Amino acid sequence: MELVHSALGRMTVIRQIFPLWRDTNIRCMRNNHRISSLLCDPQEGYLQSLEVSSLYLYDSVLMLANAFYRKLEDRKWHSMASLNCMRKSTKPWNGGWSMLDTIQKGRISGLTGLMDFRSNGANSHVQFEILGTSYSETFGKDVKRIGKPSIFYKMDLFPVLHTPEQFRSAP
Repeated sequence: MELVHSALGRMTVIRQIFPLWRDTNIRCMRNNHRISSLLCDPQEGYLQSLEVSSLYLYDSVLMLANAFYRKLEDRKWHSMASLNCMRKSTKPWNGGWSMLDTIQKGRISGLTGLMDFRSNGANSHVQFEILGTSYSETFGKDVKRIGKPSIFYKMDLFPVLHTPEQFRSAP
């Protein structure tokens, strides 16, 4: 019965964390997320109210615009067949793989920080951490950091937590 009672309300959560900027002078935070210093004191007022998901959307569009700009500088890409949205058009556009490759080789400094991709397609500047939560009538509410996946897809775990006391005293 004690084991059931102490395990009441346990949950494991994975959340994204933002890596520290290489430039230590840049320290702009919003809702515990590191964001571009451009947003700390923006010229436009609406930038202060953007959610993190909106910042990522903006950075994605910026990455696509950057890729199109680089492709337009490539003379071979100019000579490719134009896209035609007419129903009777049967000629396929063959620039998709080339465009995807250009996006994956791109690197921008957006509102959420640096964005570039590793060979597996993952953004090399995105990090996650694993949190364990404990909600019970006896021990109250608690959230502790359990571990962090490394860039090599291994798990860096903190000591295994068996009891609520160990859970609360974890780093």
